[in-house]
Amino acid sequence: MSASPLALLLDDFARVLANDPGALDVDSGLYVPNLHGVAAEDVIALLQREILRSSDEGHLHYFSGQRGTGKSTELKRLASMLNGHAEVRAYIVDALEYISDTHPLDTLTLLLITAVAFADRLAAADGLGGDAPGREEGLLARFVRWLDTEVEISGVSVGAVKAEFRNQQQSIVQRLRDFDMNRQERVMADCRRYIGEMADAVRAKWGCRKVMLAIDSLERLRGIGGEASEMFDRVVRVFDGGIGQLRIPGVHMVYAVPPYLPYLTNVKVLVRLFMLASVRVCRTPRDGRRQPREAGIHAMREVVQRRCARWRELITEPAMDRLILASGGDLRQLLRRLLLDVLDEAYFQQDRLPLRADDPILDVVLRRHGKELANMVVGDEYPLLKGIADSNDLKLNRREDLPVAAHFFNLRVVLNYRNGEEWLDLNPLLWDLIDHWEPAATGAGEVPAGG
Repeated sequence: MSASPLALLLDDFARVLANDPGALDVDSGLYVPNLHGVAAEDVIALLQREILRSSDEGHLHYFSGQRGTGKSTELKRLASMLNGHAEVRAYIVDALEYISDTHPLDTLTLLLITAVAFADRLAAADGLGGDAPGREEGLLARFVRWLDTEVEISGVSVGAVKAEFRNQQQSIVQRLRDFDMNRQERVMADCRRYIGEMADAVRAKWGCRKVMLAIDSLERLRGIGGEASEMFDRVVRVFDGGIGQLRIPGVHMVYAVPPYLPYLTNVKVLVRLFMLASVRVCRTPRDGRRQPREAGIHAMREVVQRRCARWRELITEPAMDRLILASGGDLRQLLRRLLLDVLDEAYFQQDRLPLRADDPILDVVLRRHGKELANMVVGDEYPLLKGIADSNDLKLNRREDLPVAAHFFNLRVVLNYRNGEEWLDLNPLLWDLIDHWEPAATGAGEVPAGG
């Protein structure tokens, strides 16, 4: 018995949603321009302008945003825009192609990964492609030999460092930890020097003045269990305390940092930070707290449209808008979780298609995901969540709450927005739970917790 046309459409759409295409090129049919705003709302345009107008000496830039906002896609757009200028050459490398997302990070490790990844990238035809001419030994070959002799990473070759680096990851970690302070300083200085020399070779080959190197995926670093707090401390030390080491003369360095960093440190005073927000599906708290913003909802509909032009045969526009608002403008939450689950639920109830906004299927899916998200937080964290919901800001009274707040961002329990101003709100799936939560009344003579 052959499947019905609706069943085939459901399967096709679900297959598209389940197979994440990853970072998109700007010429991809799935890419939606201006998803995060235009002009001053477009952080990529602002970052491009910052790089173009600054000196050629090299600068440090932080780029951030939560998972699901499209950071890697937007970094690719930045590189494409910059490479459209004859005086700029831009490259992106993914740090997690060289280390795992639980790798213990420090400044030495980050500089080593940056140098290794940049060398790997420049081995391609649009990098140095055969290395710079006129030297007795090519720059990249010399760097690989340095890895072998100084860092003791053996078996690597130009353009093929990635696999061997990951294979030796644990031994490399231990080796770096065993370095004394003098050797650590020497290796960091060598890494910075090689990165600068690679940028000089790029300028010589391509006749450009500026080189941008973006280090992607660092915001995805996480600790597991009891190591979560330690990873948080490490990340803060690197990006807040190691700023001087992360600046590379002659290179515009762009690091993708965790979204909690600007809220929990004073880093914005020292480094220009560009934050990619969730799609603005709600109006600002002052303009209309938690009220729909049509432009943002329309943009999210366009994301869906580009994945399945016939989606309205399966779900009505009001029902789709309900899911979009429930996602809080988080692309991953909408596509990979809410919408995909709704389609799976509807597969065996096709007589109800296209689903309406009040269809019980939507209620079932939203309750399920709301419960899953609620299970990721504990009662002791409710006061902090309540404060964020009421003030649309993050104000911490205790230093020990710093890792908890970072946890909120990592789990997307808290989402950030930028409608002319930056503000925060809870994930919409938690609105009802936290809005109706009240602290327990203390009995006579009792001292409130923390009092």
